[in-house]
Amino acid sequence: MASRLFKSGSGLALIIPKKMAERYHLAPGVRMEVVPTDQGLFLQPIGVAPWFSIEWERALNEVVQRHRGALEQLND
Repeated sequence: MASRLFKSGSGLALIIPKKMAERYHLAPGVRMEVVPTDQGLFLQPIGVAPWFSIEWERALNEVVQRHRGALEQLND
């Protein structure tokens, strides 16, 4: 996903698309650590719940898809 940098005060800022920010539980005020790697920059949110991970999200989505009917019945 492409984005552009823009000047903000004495630094640069990056706009993160809203859906991506929601997926990674980011909100205004969340601090980010920028880690340089051989592949580029790695952004690591500081203070995001430690239980969150992409693997956990994928597993949860699979369970929800597999048991959608039962979950809908429980919701009624």
